[in-house]
Amino acid sequence: MEIKDKDSFCVYPWVHTHLNTEGDVYPCCVSWTPERQSRIGWLEKDSLEDLFNNDKMKQLRLDMIAGKKRPDICDNCYKREDAGFHSARQGANVDFKNELDNLIASTHEDGYVEPIIKSWDIRFSNLCNLKCRSCGPMFSNTWAQEEKKAGAPIDSILIHPIENDTDPMENQYDNVEKIYFAGGEPLIMPEHYTVLRGLINKGVAHKVHIIYNTNMTKLDYNNNDILDLWKQFKKVVLGVSIDAVGPRAEYIRHGMKWHVIEENLKKLKQYCRDQGNLFFYFSPTVSLQNIHHMTDMHRYLVENNCMSNIDAVMFNILLQPLHYDMRGLPDMIKDEITDRIDEHIEWCTEQGALVIPTFPEGSEHNEYVHDRMNAIKEFNTLKDYIQQPIEFPKGSFVNYTEMLDKRRNESFTETFPEYAEWYRTIRQEWNDR
Repeated sequence: MEIKDKDSFCVYPWVHTHLNTEGDVYPCCVSWTPERQSRIGWLEKDSLEDLFNNDKMKQLRLDMIAGKKRPDICDNCYKREDAGFHSARQGANVDFKNELDNLIASTHEDGYVEPIIKSWDIRFSNLCNLKCRSCGPMFSNTWAQEEKKAGAPIDSILIHPIENDTDPMENQYDNVEKIYFAGGEPLIMPEHYTVLRGLINKGVAHKVHIIYNTNMTKLDYNNNDILDLWKQFKKVVLGVSIDAVGPRAEYIRHGMKWHVIEENLKKLKQYCRDQGNLFFYFSPTVSLQNIHHMTDMHRYLVENNCMSNIDAVMFNILLQPLHYDMRGLPDMIKDEITDRIDEHIEWCTEQGALVIPTFPEGSEHNEYVHDRMNAIKEFNTLKDYIQQPIEFPKGSFVNYTEMLDKRRNESFTETFPEYAEWYRTIRQEWNDR
């Protein structure tokens, strides 16, 4: 077999599995949508190994090899790429580029491959200590508590898709090369530490690359010193989910204490100086709420010695819910943001930020570009993306914001004074309709 179109190809169907907090299994986390069309099965009915070769997965592999243009199940990656941002598909193809020929050659005519699952993304629960405004009960038990208190028909606050605290990947310990931990918040999940210790005890941790999406609120949990455990692994990469600094950060990710975050970031910096196996970058979820502040945030983190380097940033654009989409801002504010980004790019250039060209696929430089993010490129892409027009649901934005502000005793206009006049205008328009 031979890949017909590398522009739409993704290696994940050959090496990866994703279990979310509801017990649903997907080709990867990016393929998830609120409608669940891309779901391939349920853990309660089949093992992850069996689902790895069910009819949907086998057909997806055949579609990828045949060069089917943009399979619907992969739409979220293609949207990111169309907007100029790095996608999970591109990252996976870099991570497993040296194994690609063997993987394709081992594929049966019906799409079956041996269930050797080298890349995992297992969400053990929705356990989380924050209530981020763009999140919800499926990924945060504290969100679920708040919703239930407000009268929502929620049966289970803490969701555990795995029965009896068993590890559904235990049979794959000898195969794993890469694990992505997210949540919820993985650094407060007992199961996460069980997996790390299991890999260490089996003597395979030294060949495993672990990746996190973490809110960076905890570096120790229940007598587990995560920094000490990380020393046993081949490579550790942290995508730090911080959307702003100070009061804005605490508003967007309710429950966060900014001074704790700063302390933990400095601990990471010290670990990087002492150990050679960790890299961390900032992965803010960029939305209407924080786009105006994104340049200030980046500069603050650089000037306060909180970053690995000035280029260690990769923006995660918010696609849902639509009422937080930054493209819904009025043109006047978009122009202000564009001017701020232009000024910030000049500052980044003065500070020595890199302008990295695009290298051909397979080039030795690709891994460097993938691992060390380029701030100037990211901000330029953000500037282009925000100018796209959309139909913005003003009513939904106003109603949702006021509902959460009332629940949490917070104020959107006091926290984001740069939006106060615009917000009051659309709120009045909505109330007068």
